[in-house]
Amino acid sequence: MLDCFFSCSFCFTCAMLISLQELAVFEKMPNAVKITQETLEKDGFESQPPLWKAFVAEVKEKDTHKNDGKLRLVGYALYFEFYSLLRGRALWLRDLYVEESWRQQKVGQTLIKSVVKAGVDMNCAQADWFVLSWNPARHFYEKLGAINITEKEDWHVYRLNKDTMAQICSK
Repeated sequence: MLDCFFSCSFCFTCAMLISLQELAVFEKMPNAVKITQETLEKDGFESQPPLWKAFVAEVKEKDTHKNDGKLRLVGYALYFEFYSLLRGRALWLRDLYVEESWRQQKVGQTLIKSVVKAGVDMNCAQADWFVLSWNPARHFYEKLGAINITEKEDWHVYRLNKDTMAQICSK
């Protein structure tokens, strides 16, 4: 993991949007990304408090014509705070993505550790996230000590999409 930098800045949202699309393809949902760069920027940098926060992993690309290479996003962890009536303040890891060529190089481990540290610093009682049943990252999470609450507590996740929400409100 040489020359990999971890940060969060305004300039990465375009690259993050591309990575979101890559994540959607990996998750077998290639048409799932509907958000725009403008919405990402507004919600993450103009909203007070921000609706999301992120840690990003960037690498300095070698530029043979200049001494300073550009930074390129190779991974990110997007998270936000929520509240659990059972445990109090909590953290939701919405996305953890690392480019395939950078996996197995501790990038994901560093990103998730950064998110967990943010949760500890905010005095969160827990950190939660989704993972698809076939995703090999499940083993990575379990090695960290994460508990599969679907198996342990029999929780199921439900979702209402925007159209269904509008339909319910119009009745």
